[in-house]
Amino acid sequence: MACEPQVDPGATGPLPPSSPGWSALPGGSPPGWGQELHNGQVLTVLRIDNTCAPISFDLGAAEEQLQTWGIQVPADQYRSLAESALLEPQVRRYIIYNSRPMRLAFAVVFYVVVWANIYSTSQMFALGNHWAGMLLVTLAAVSLTLTLVLVFERHQKKANTNTDLRLAAANGALLRHRVLLGVTDTVEGCQSVIQLWFVYFDLENCVQFLSDHVQEMKTSQESLLRSRLSQLCVVMETGVSPATAEGPENLEDAPLLPGNSCPNERPLMQTELHQLVPEAEPEEMARQLLAVFGGYYIRLLVTSQLPQAMGTRHTNSPRIPCPCQLIEAYILGTGCCPFLAR
Repeated sequence: MACEPQVDPGATGPLPPSSPGWSALPGGSPPGWGQELHNGQVLTVLRIDNTCAPISFDLGAAEEQLQTWGIQVPADQYRSLAESALLEPQVRRYIIYNSRPMRLAFAVVFYVVVWANIYSTSQMFALGNHWAGMLLVTLAAVSLTLTLVLVFERHQKKANTNTDLRLAAANGALLRHRVLLGVTDTVEGCQSVIQLWFVYFDLENCVQFLSDHVQEMKTSQESLLRSRLSQLCVVMETGVSPATAEGPENLEDAPLLPGNSCPNERPLMQTELHQLVPEAEPEEMARQLLAVFGGYYIRLLVTSQLPQAMGTRHTNSPRIPCPCQLIEAYILGTGCCPFLAR
């Protein structure tokens, strides 16, 4: 059976299961005369079955949907960037294994294993009342399992280098169109579903604020800025051409084909530390910060996991922070907790 990508037109389609905070986002039907878009407004959602192979996003349908909002974004500008970021086999497997049902299943297995180990260990000691001992074992297993679940939930609130940050190139191409991409996943029946969100955001004010903030940090907090930027890096594998052996001095005497060719030999790979936000002019660094963490912001926005703010700069909701507030407080701030989930 063929797998067809689905398009959710934002406010007019059914509520995606992974967006409990949809009501907190500006919504509405496709715009009429005089209707304006607001920062944080969901434009459309592409949904595809992650259990099918091969798959691809129906970006043509998304392009048509964006045109109904008056946004002209040719899909060719970001098609390869989005699909190469999210649809590689290893990324799709990661999304499945990192889904909420898989985490729940792991927690159940963890509880059973911990309970059995604690119970078997307790049999070596005399605990008096058998039922009291069983209760203590159960409470200990439940406590450890709840701790594991809390660790999982805290991990989900960090920027995910395997999903969120892979959209940096696509978001960099879409910044000038006032659109940001974000990715979430859900499970429908036995199917893993990837959801690609298109959200409207005019980031010029955020760019200006972050430019000024980066310039100020370069002047008065340069060591802190360098420390925070040094954490914004990922490890990448790149292919390396094997060094050719030294041949005869006269190139005319060299054989046309190498003598010790091994067609089944695996290519050489090397790991490189790639800086996500390299040192540059403040405005360029501000745009790069927004591109890198735009996918992270959108995921937190559509799943209602953004930290509550007492005021906002560039969104209509007084309790929803804008991207520059999130980056200022949690990426460039003085907090000691790591913000990348690797």
